[in-house]
Amino acid sequence: IAALVAALSVAGAAPAAPRVLSLDQCADQYVLALSPRAAIVGLSTRANDPDSRLRDLARGLPLRRTTLESALAARPDLVVRYWGGDPRFIAQIEKRGVRVVTIEDASDFGGVRANVRRVAAAMDRQAQGEAVIGKMDARLERSAGAWRGATALYITPGGFTGGEGTLVHQILKAAGLTPTPPGPGFQPIS
Repeated sequence: IAALVAALSVAGAAPAAPRVLSLDQCADQYVLALSPRAAIVGLSTRANDPDSRLRDLARGLPLRRTTLESALAARPDLVVRYWGGDPRFIAQIEKRGVRVVTIEDASDFGGVRANVRRVAAAMDRQAQGEAVIGKMDARLERSAGAWRGATALYITPGGFTGGEGTLVHQILKAAGLTPTPPGPGFQPIS
């Protein structure tokens, strides 16, 4: 037993996960899916909203406003963001030695996979990232063609739809729906 204890102590403990702060609801989903709970030092104030997919995982975690003061008080090693935090905020937090990873706008599932891998790598959680991608790919495979070409219209609360070249369009197509109306990008619907 003494030899085993000695061997384990020589091997060293695994490095601690970075202390992670999320700046917006989109980033919250990545952080909640990939980071160990104990390493999350803050989520956006929308992390437990009804439209937050992983809101149940946010329970009990600190919610923080996107201010430099709030971020510095959390003492993160890593900040994850999609749209949260203006350029001055990001520059100030980076100036203080905090790494910032920005989730890119994904217009297809390849973009989603790249984002998961980017955030997972920043957290040194590549295996967890690949597991998330595996679950997404399995769901896509199970749902392929489920709607057999039925027509669908996606409308935001503000009256816009996501056409060709948007992730919404790809999601509808992956489920076997025919998105309408045709056309590129986000468009207003009367």
